[in-house]
Amino acid sequence: MQKYMGKGFIPALGTPLDDNGRVVEESFRKQIEDQIKAGAAGLLCMGSMGIQAFIDPAECPNIARIAVDQAAGRVPVFVGAMDCTIAGAIRRMKAMDDIDVTAFVFTTPYYSPVKRPQIIRFFTGIAKNTKHNVMAYDLPGVTQSKITYDMLKEISDTCPNFIGVKTADEQMIRKIKTWGEFPENFLTCFSGLDTFDVCYPFGFTNYLDGMVSCCPKNFEKMDKALLSGDMATASQCLTNVVKLRDAMAGHPYLLAAYTEVMHLLGYPGRFHPDYAEDEPQCREEMRRILVEIGELE
Repeated sequence: MQKYMGKGFIPALGTPLDDNGRVVEESFRKQIEDQIKAGAAGLLCMGSMGIQAFIDPAECPNIARIAVDQAAGRVPVFVGAMDCTIAGAIRRMKAMDDIDVTAFVFTTPYYSPVKRPQIIRFFTGIAKNTKHNVMAYDLPGVTQSKITYDMLKEISDTCPNFIGVKTADEQMIRKIKTWGEFPENFLTCFSGLDTFDVCYPFGFTNYLDGMVSCCPKNFEKMDKALLSGDMATASQCLTNVVKLRDAMAGHPYLLAAYTEVMHLLGYPGRFHPDYAEDEPQCREEMRRILVEIGELE
């Protein structure tokens, strides 16, 4: 099992589902392969862009197993197992206990806001009940609860298998990297899409977002530019990605627009929850932008 990884981008993979809520395996495998070929440093399976909260729990192990199998040890695979209770999270992990994931990823409980002692109890309760590594996903806009530096420090001190955090909080990542209170290889995945290029030179060298899954060509080019110090090219690539993101967000439901984008890129399946309507009316706009930014010919 790969515990740590090198610099670079990490796609939050989309999860293609059929009409019965089962993963469309060929589509999922193709997406993973395209990301690895583009140079992905790791993969996040069943994150928020991967609609983990809307997937039948019985299907989650199958999705994780396909991701790990397709990656075949070439890159680390992180798997979302979010739940609102410790017991539920443990059940989710046990259902995937035989899969060689790099780490299971958890937000705070998301049904209602939770306070500091409850967040610490939640993560330590999970980490102490698995042989696998565990990672925090700081997503306060959705969960209503912010993970802080002090919380991460207390959990890390208590649980050796607590190995990192995904967050858009620049100040928290800066503290982790400069204050020297965490293990040297504690993983910080920066998810502030709009400032990937600006933050990279300051050590924010693992960056993660769902837009990576539909812009592999731009992220491949951006990653090479960042490594070589070509900030003008890196910034233009990020501008391309943000343009597509903003266009998707301008439609009634971003994830439905994302489904249209993924179809245009050759990944069949439904990438949005089943209660959301398809948005074929945005297809031509999405096609035009994908051509313009170089993701489609």
